[in-house]
Amino acid sequence: MGESLEKIFFFRGSERRRLLGVLYRPPGGQSRATGIVYCHPFAEEQNMAHAVAVKACRSFSEQGFPVLRFDMSGSGDSEGTLEDVTVSSWMEDLQAAVKVLKAEANVDRVALWGLRLGGGLARLHACDDDSVHSLILWEPVLDLSLHIRQFLRRSTVSRIMANDAGGSAPVPTDGQFAKGHTMSVIGYPVAPALFDSFCAVGQQPLRCPTDRPTLVLSISLFDKPSATMAGMMGVLGSGAAVRCDHIEAEPFWDRYFRWECPAPIQHSLQWLGER
Repeated sequence: MGESLEKIFFFRGSERRRLLGVLYRPPGGQSRATGIVYCHPFAEEQNMAHAVAVKACRSFSEQGFPVLRFDMSGSGDSEGTLEDVTVSSWMEDLQAAVKVLKAEANVDRVALWGLRLGGGLARLHACDDDSVHSLILWEPVLDLSLHIRQFLRRSTVSRIMANDAGGSAPVPTDGQFAKGHTMSVIGYPVAPALFDSFCAVGQQPLRCPTDRPTLVLSISLFDKPSATMAGMMGVLGSGAAVRCDHIEAEPFWDRYFRWECPAPIQHSLQWLGER
């Protein structure tokens, strides 16, 4: 097949912010009935996953699936900063993205494809949107409270190292949020409202009903899922519509200069073709 057509544009998301979108159109106008919306990870994981995400979008579109990749508010090239947004903002952005894909690609059915935090957001959105036909979740984050706390630890470690090196930066604690302080974690500001919104959602993505076709992929260099992923897959896999598989591959969202990860792309395409 030839290369897909890519359209770059802006559309309105939460608080009327301009969100950057890229629409990948199947070549030759041979579109399938289902389009795909990509839900990206949080903070630095979005940047590190970018090359593989783009390759996956192109692969999906070359097989006939229109794909919308977009930056949520306060991320990438979209308007806003992390100090302005909450999880609710991103849920509104995702709702807008689904509507845009339907209008731009003329599809009625939408599959949400989420990586890491994007997987949790996709699950949350699907609970309230009957037009979501299916879900593809790559190493999904389904406990947002744990995820944001793990992210904050990176700031704690870096500050401890600064102190050991003779620096004077204090080690932050969660209690600072109650005082209205914003923490900077590897250059990303985490405001109290954003932190609180992560904690308020907690494990809701894990508890959402699984009543539509869902592919859950564990991705790691080990020959089996991590204990955390195995537990999540055990809960999600109890639904008849859910398929849980493990892919032995490098976690490309966790390091720079990882341009290729074809295994989950091909696995997802095979699953999509069976729907």
